[in-house]
Amino acid sequence: MKKAIMIGTVLVLLLFLSPSCAAGVSGLSQEEYDKLVSDLAAVQTQIQSLQDDLTAAQSQIQSLQDDLTAVQGDLAKVQPQIQPLPEDKEVAEEKRAEALAYAEYMDILMYQLWKEAKLTPRFEFEDDSEWIMELRSRTSDMGDVELSNYTKELEERREFAMEQIWYYCLDRIEKALK
Repeated sequence: MKKAIMIGTVLVLLLFLSPSCAAGVSGLSQEEYDKLVSDLAAVQTQIQSLQDDLTAAQSQIQSLQDDLTAVQGDLAKVQPQIQPLPEDKEVAEEKRAEALAYAEYMDILMYQLWKEAKLTPRFEFEDDSEWIMELRSRTSDMGDVELSNYTKELEERREFAMEQIWYYCLDRIEKALK
């Protein structure tokens, strides 16, 4: 907008200064001539100022484009290091189900401890053989051979079998939830 005004002003000044127009005008006084020269100088100064502003803006745009290119380069270097989140909801659900299976196994494992403490367990079994059968069944459903071996040790009443199962199940839950 400013540029258009300045160009218009310059054209008007040139119109008054042109020899063909001067013939139609009875002549310019020195005062009018000096004013026109002064106005022309002011318009030229304004034009130079606007050109300087344009150059500065173009320089700033180039600087921002350089910064953007640098950031994109940094992003390209970092992106391969970013671990993708499980995009598939099914994978997350499978991991959750696995963790819950081990947690329920541990809950069943605690049946005898709940009974000894005279607390109401979440599961009820007729006797120890039914309890062991349920543990074996859960182990079979999970397809975990190592847990199956620990269950056999528990059935044989080996010392620390329950403790080993606890550590093993907690480790499996932690791995499933990572």
